[in-house]
Amino acid sequence: MNMKKLTTLAITLLLPLAYANASQIVAEFTDVDKFTDFSVNGLSEEKTLSIFRAELNPELDRLAKKYLKEGQVLTLNFTDIDMAGDIQPWRNRYNADIRYVEDIYRPRLVFSYSLADAEGNVLDEGEADVIDLAFMMNTLATFRAHHMSFFYELDLLSNWM
Repeated sequence: MNMKKLTTLAITLLLPLAYANASQIVAEFTDVDKFTDFSVNGLSEEKTLSIFRAELNPELDRLAKKYLKEGQVLTLNFTDIDMAGDIQPWRNRYNADIRYVEDIYRPRLVFSYSLADAEGNVLDEGEADVIDLAFMMNTLATFRAHHMSFFYELDLLSNWM
């Protein structure tokens, strides 16, 4: 079998699998540089976004399996994120980019959403502005927050779903 036929066969067999595994939840971001508080370790918003996406994608896959029917697609367009905690450079002049997580600095997500069926018909759409007033009460969150930069924000999104 020549290389061209082999390539065509591979594409024919693998293309349906690629679409079957495509994410059912699509995350988009508008004007990241205008988000209220979106910085990890003093990084720019754009660099923070790549860290956020890396933590967000597995969570979106988990949420899709749990809440969406086959063929449904949920599109989230984030227009603001205010991370849990606050950076207070005056508290430690040698580590000015430390995030202090306290009850008064609650996580907040602002986004629009659209849920479509397999044919592209919109089933539901709207806007959400969600805040977790009791985010510090979640003991699992406190434990997992030490291993992830955006656990509180992802937990907030999970609760919204």
